[in-house]
Amino acid sequence: LPIWSDHWNPDAPAQIQAEQGITVATSDLSDNSDGLAKLQAGNSGIDLLSGDALWVPAYDANGLVEAFDIGSLAVASELYPIAREFPFFQGAGGYLAYPWGWSPIQIAYDPAQVAPDPDSWEVLIDPKYAGRVVMENQPIDIMLFAGKAIGAADPYNMTDDELGDAKSWLQALKPNVLKLVAQNGEVRDALVSGEAWIGTSNLGMPDRVKDAGGPEIRAIVPKEGSVGFIDGEMTVKGGANIARVAPYLEFAATAEWCAQNFLDWGRPLWNEKAYQVLVDMGEGDRADRYLYNKPEVALQMTLKGPGGRVTDYLDTFNSVFGA
Repeated sequence: LPIWSDHWNPDAPAQIQAEQGITVATSDLSDNSDGLAKLQAGNSGIDLLSGDALWVPAYDANGLVEAFDIGSLAVASELYPIAREFPFFQGAGGYLAYPWGWSPIQIAYDPAQVAPDPDSWEVLIDPKYAGRVVMENQPIDIMLFAGKAIGAADPYNMTDDELGDAKSWLQALKPNVLKLVAQNGEVRDALVSGEAWIGTSNLGMPDRVKDAGGPEIRAIVPKEGSVGFIDGEMTVKGGANIARVAPYLEFAATAEWCAQNFLDWGRPLWNEKAYQVLVDMGEGDRADRYLYNKPEVALQMTLKGPGGRVTDYLDTFNSVFGA
């Protein structure tokens, strides 16, 4: 299962093995374009794969995923109703991805080190923060941040001139990037240790850093706007063990597991029943702070997707960060 690291709970694989007899082997997935390329190159034993929002139809268009009847899963009754109606998750044969979580991408920062309080993507290229920025290694997403930062008319389909401006922005960003990491847990760790003062993150980073013993962290959505994800788990066409996908989801996507996953990873999930579990645990304030009970906000985001110039975006990114 190449999935985002925040899509599974550390204790879940052992319990699924013990209770369902299903052996779960996960591998970290860093970028949607990477996942799409993996499947296009050949299945390689993959049964379940994570995908973000508008990337999911791209998998379907390439004939790489199996549609399913979301109503056939008992656990789907625990979802917020809107999560069963996303148009971008609907294919000719049914639903294309089991809804998992959502979040806008924010800038998280240590106010003891970053002053004045930032409100823009420009903080990422301020020379005084050289070597103090940590970001996930998601080339297309970083290109979208650049598009937002330079004021591109359509960050998903930048013109050649806008791509040139985006490249200049990336060149200013590169000296500030301490490292590009595989997963958002590594962004948290860098903020906890003080190694990084700034990081791009999902909702929930201030509490996650605090829980790990780190400094006070604040988070903002830049004034130029950001992008966000509504993600889910896709069943891979031709997977050798796809008959086990439904039993896996029936176990791993229940309210109890989703409530703990929210506490571990911060951003809200689509399991509505988990909200009451969090309230009962005394975590209602935290859930409200990170919009767990406001799923409609997700539909106001500029959703992640491939756009029309994926190869050009990757080439532009690699011309700066691959050098």
